[in-house]
Amino acid sequence: MNAKSCSSTITDPYRAGIEIGEGLASLQPEVIFLFPTIEYQGSPELVEGILDVLDSDDIVLIGNTGDGFYEYNKVGDSGVSALGMNSDGAVNWHIACESGVGSQPFEATERCFARLHEACKRSDPALYFLTTDFRTDTTEIIAAVQKSARGPVVGGSAGDDYTFSKCFVYANREVYTDCVAVLAVEGEIEFDILIANTMQPMGSSGKITEFEGTTIRMIDNIPAMEFVEREIGKPIVVIDQGIISLKLTEHMNDVNGRIRSVLLPDPGQDESGIKLFGGVTQGDYAQVCLTPREKIIEDVKDIAQSISNLPFNPIAALAVSCAGRKKVLAEHLDTEVSNIVDNCKSLEALAGFPSFGEFGPMKTDDGYTDSMFHNMTFILLLIGGSNN
Repeated sequence: MNAKSCSSTITDPYRAGIEIGEGLASLQPEVIFLFPTIEYQGSPELVEGILDVLDSDDIVLIGNTGDGFYEYNKVGDSGVSALGMNSDGAVNWHIACESGVGSQPFEATERCFARLHEACKRSDPALYFLTTDFRTDTTEIIAAVQKSARGPVVGGSAGDDYTFSKCFVYANREVYTDCVAVLAVEGEIEFDILIANTMQPMGSSGKITEFEGTTIRMIDNIPAMEFVEREIGKPIVVIDQGIISLKLTEHMNDVNGRIRSVLLPDPGQDESGIKLFGGVTQGDYAQVCLTPREKIIEDVKDIAQSISNLPFNPIAALAVSCAGRKKVLAEHLDTEVSNIVDNCKSLEALAGFPSFGEFGPMKTDDGYTDSMFHNMTFILLLIGGSNN
């Protein structure tokens, strides 16, 4: 496996695409992971520029917009990063995308996996990468993933510059909204998935007593907003969006749970409720959590230092990190990427994005759990290659 990453901060989408294409040309990539920011407004000229340089109809491309971009040599708020890989034919890359993820998240995701499994003729996929429009119920997406996936799924929800207004998903030459896209990796490939999401609980748990979709209206029979503000000791303002989270558990005081970031209600909606990036389950308990900056930095350092224990030498990495973590890190924004690069000397390429939700499994002694949906989480996919 060979890999290369590059970035561009040119504002014109076609010229930025040209620069990305030139940066990857010597690799002759089989697959490209592309992570532009919202400033390009989903212009197809970005992809056109890349493919005009590479001059190949066989390249598989997947990606999405995010609240910034990550690359081996640069972390930025505006621009685009890309990771290309070439397995010399050892790996087959298959992509499927489906529209209508906003209204039918489970069905759209399930159709993607059905198409991918039909395309994989040699073996079940070793790994998947998934991206989706954030304006959907990701709880339904992950339910489809857990039903249909035949291997670990990593990825994240597309986003924008933290205005929560729009996003774009890229699949080959097309640019979509209201879409979920999945890449299947068929063939022998060495990889490892590392996750950091330590949270600091605040106050006590409360039972969710009224909800609708991804909106919680009542916790412990009081308005959800009142409950959260009581636990953190201050009103929630716009700047808190995505930083304050809820740990959702089946039972009060469970140690493990699902993390969901808190959003303010949309304009015109009942201001006493709170929105989440994913749905909840009847009878769930909710506990307010925060992630201090020092804990984010410590978690990523722990991940970075563990890389030396892997049974292979990673040459490529995909990094998906919650945009809420980016806000907390502030001027320490490059900490996550720099720690990985500094501690993994074999690494040749890295790309990624600040996301509006993260997908990935937890590592166990026997492999990995089913993939889950996370918030306030850093997910690192490290890739070596059996033919390296």
